[in-house]
Amino acid sequence: MTLARKSRTAMDVLKSNIEYISTYSKKIDDMLDGGIPIGVVTELCGNPGSGKSNLCTQLCISVQMKYGITSNEIGTVIYIDTEGSFVPIRLQNMAMAAENHYKNVNKNFMNTDSIEQLLKNVTYFRCINVAELIACLIQLKQIMTPERNVKLIILDSLAHPIRSIIDGNHLTRHKYIVRIVTMLQKLASENKCAVVIVNHMIAKVDSSKNEAYCAPALGDAFGHMSQLRIQLSWKMNKREARVLKSPHLQELSTFFQITVSMYLN
Repeated sequence: MTLARKSRTAMDVLKSNIEYISTYSKKIDDMLDGGIPIGVVTELCGNPGSGKSNLCTQLCISVQMKYGITSNEIGTVIYIDTEGSFVPIRLQNMAMAAENHYKNVNKNFMNTDSIEQLLKNVTYFRCINVAELIACLIQLKQIMTPERNVKLIILDSLAHPIRSIIDGNHLTRHKYIVRIVTMLQKLASENKCAVVIVNHMIAKVDSSKNEAYCAPALGDAFGHMSQLRIQLSWKMNKREARVLKSPHLQELSTFFQITVSMYLN
């Protein structure tokens, strides 16, 4: 008989403590070692039409699916919309498509009684400026009770209200970015939920090469504050998801497709 214990690396311990929400794309989930991590802030950046809203909508469904979350607790969603881009009928159609898919394989995918209940489990906030957004985040501290069991917060997007600060200089905007992201980081860690912040792409110029290129908006400070940065884009007429930043993932990429009704490989 031996008293020796099996050893593990620090990376093994790190990964074993992380829970995920599935993107419903096996390729993207594999690239992310399971999906969108719970307890941290993930930045999802990309140009218009790259698939950001579709992925966010799918996450609203996955977090309520028996097969969509590695946590033992299937949860609800807070969706903060700053651009008016949230489409409830898209959420309904994607939920129905997921239900039909699992019916075909004789599985009950939902932990809710109906598609209607799934929609009710998504709490929606419309914020048009920084003041409303901060007030909303303060309110979340009160409404994120154990009974509500929020497992996902989506902010779509942060760039829009920051750009609405007409009379603010760069320092003022930086201050608001740090305050908002810090509040979201605290909500993620204290409530053990995933936070996804949608971000835009902007054009920049490399002065050394005199070439233009696209980069995530909101500057380097915001990029340093998000633990995981994923970029969605088009490459060779295909949709591509790429890991730009992660504490433990390689900078990998994969192609994916979006169908009419749901988010798939």
